[in-house]
Amino acid sequence: MTSMTETFRQVLHNALARRDTVSIRKTLIEMLERDPSKAEISAANKVARRIAQDGDAVLISLLPDQAGAEAYVPTARGAGRRASNYLTVDEEIIKDLPCRVELATEKWDALIDEGMRLTQQKIQSDPVLSAFLPGWKAEPRAERRTRLASEAAAG
Repeated sequence: MTSMTETFRQVLHNALARRDTVSIRKTLIEMLERDPSKAEISAANKVARRIAQDGDAVLISLLPDQAGAEAYVPTARGAGRRASNYLTVDEEIIKDLPCRVELATEKWDALIDEGMRLTQQKIQSDPVLSAFLPGWKAEPRAERRTRLASEAAAG
């Protein structure tokens, strides 16, 4: 008998084989044919993090209107404005929403960095965004990792 973790991993991988962006919670609901327990949601999220750590996909947090057809829209009052976790290999989503990336390996750095540069250009070219986000600057992921490692070693 396979463990819950192995089952979730297989189900999420199968869903990614069929679709570029997969809602973790929606996939879990489809598999279980019921609302999952907190423990099942937690286990599925841990599996999704491992899939992202393996470089097979990017773990990203999206609002329902950002996720398109795969969107998971919670039924609780006000929950439709809450972000949910997704696994994606959709380069457009990653490039358009690089600040929403939760976990990605170095394999995805170039694409995320390109998205960050495009985001910075949008902010700089829009006076309203520039006023709301003064001094916002895209930092390449490799440089950020190096900076954080040196800060951690010093602190």
